[in-house]
Amino acid sequence: MQTFEYLAPTTIKAAVAALAAHKRAQVLAGGTDLLIRMKMGGASPGLIVDVKNIPGFRDLKIDRKKGLAVGPAVTMRQAEMSDPLWRNYPAVAEGAGLVGSVQIRNRATLVGNVCNAAPSADTTPGLILYKAKLRIAGPDGRRTVAVEKCFLGPGKTVLAPGELVTAVVASPPPPRTGSAYARHTMREAMDIAVVGVGALVTLAPRTGVCEDVRIVLGAVAPTPIRATRAEAVLKGAKPSPELIARAAEAAVEESRPISDVRGSAEFRKEIVGVLTQRMLTLACERARQGGKAARRAA
Repeated sequence: MQTFEYLAPTTIKAAVAALAAHKRAQVLAGGTDLLIRMKMGGASPGLIVDVKNIPGFRDLKIDRKKGLAVGPAVTMRQAEMSDPLWRNYPAVAEGAGLVGSVQIRNRATLVGNVCNAAPSADTTPGLILYKAKLRIAGPDGRRTVAVEKCFLGPGKTVLAPGELVTAVVASPPPPRTGSAYARHTMREAMDIAVVGVGALVTLAPRTGVCEDVRIVLGAVAPTPIRATRAEAVLKGAKPSPELIARAAEAAVEESRPISDVRGSAEFRKEIVGVLTQRMLTLACERARQGGKAARRAA
């Protein structure tokens, strides 16, 4: 590992200035990916900017009117242990609880999981389901980008040099909205997703038809993708096992997996169908129950 400078600013302005001034600067929040890449020679930052001391960056807030706000130093463990997150944004909590081990989740951050831009990231599908956005600060000011639009490819995002994500935010979900996320891995823990699927359903209060449906597939394309044709199967219709099965078939057709050491493209497509059917069914059940989900024992 090469030598580097270390800075722990206490303001966003100071962090952005440091990142902008040094060509080889890297942000440190949890460090679970950065430190490994440094040890393996995949990253050699000249400056590490530790953002954990900036006020508000460790906060996970959920407000009935404002919605969700997750600071860049909020850990996966904070997310998976948050009862309000389970009640309001269960797919996000489920994704956080699947990352690594408890030890890893005590360090890894939700925002870092997004910024690493891995197609298999477990928290990204849930955030996309809820139309989450990144608040970004940089040398040219501040901007907001939808999580769905922030990925350019594996390991690549729209973040420009000197820019820093200051929060991930999402609006309050409508009543009778349910969501769910699950993945398939070669082993239960300490592995990345072979396939990940998130689903969200909003049911009309009187008729029970699907007012909104969102399906996000992970690890089956260079970036997480929406299965929009599968969503269209259910939108405006009352969900049934038959319609859900048809939507799952459409999701299979929309997936674009590759074959690698974790599984063939054909195997991944099969798993997309199975998980989509399960997640849509669970999301509908949760929507009928008011959208709430009980926190898993951890």
